[in-house]
Amino acid sequence: MHRVARFLPLVLAFAVTHAVQAQGVLTFETESHDFGSIMEGEKPTYTFRFTNTGDEAVTITRVQPSCGCTAPSYSTEPVPPNEMGEITVEYDSEGRPGDFNKTISVQAGGTANSYTTLRITGTVIPVNIQNGAVQGGVVFDADTHTISDLRAGDRAVHTFRMQNTGERPLTIIEARVFNDAVEVVYPNRLIFPGEIVDIEVSVERPEAALSHRGELDVAVVLSTDDADQPAKSLRLRGRLLTEDQASDMQSADTQ
Repeated sequence: MHRVARFLPLVLAFAVTHAVQAQGVLTFETESHDFGSIMEGEKPTYTFRFTNTGDEAVTITRVQPSCGCTAPSYSTEPVPPNEMGEITVEYDSEGRPGDFNKTISVQAGGTANSYTTLRITGTVIPVNIQNGAVQGGVVFDADTHTISDLRAGDRAVHTFRMQNTGERPLTIIEARVFNDAVEVVYPNRLIFPGEIVDIEVSVERPEAALSHRGELDVAVVLSTDDADQPAKSLRLRGRLLTEDQASDMQSADTQ
């Protein structure tokens, strides 16, 4: 009886030790990747590969990037010992010129290393707006836009693209319009050198913004902290179709 009593704790200790040691281990080929230089608008991807070098299967339970510009994809199937798994990461460079350094937190179940941090870096080369309208330290793809085939009751909308061509960040302080039917949506933040942003001008009821000539003629003034030219001007134009013209176009569309 005494021998059995002394031997039993040893058996239990061995079982507990074995249970603790029986875990999966995520071993990545690399935990960082440098994309180098990429052109703005590109969406490069990189696949981080790992091997389960442990004794039990592991499962990726969560992959959380530090920014919404980084999109991961991965399998939630268990990875047995000595098998490989992958986590693919895509970086959206649209509107993000300059250097970037993003992290991706990986959480796994059944592993000794429950958390792993992956990292992607690189430099986004800004795409310049060519042959645009220069206003001080910015350039627009165009500062005037004409909408054709505008019908009464339809929402008139156009998106102007603006690039900060200066050497310092720029802020749009406010957008001034001269008609309550006009709405302007612009980034309410710093616009960095080389960055391209959207300025959306919309008219909910075009017939309410007609000039004395019966044409849509909307002027927008952007107040900025650009030292070269603080006020930027945009113009949205169009001519409303007559009832007969709108009816003819509708008939043509249905044929």
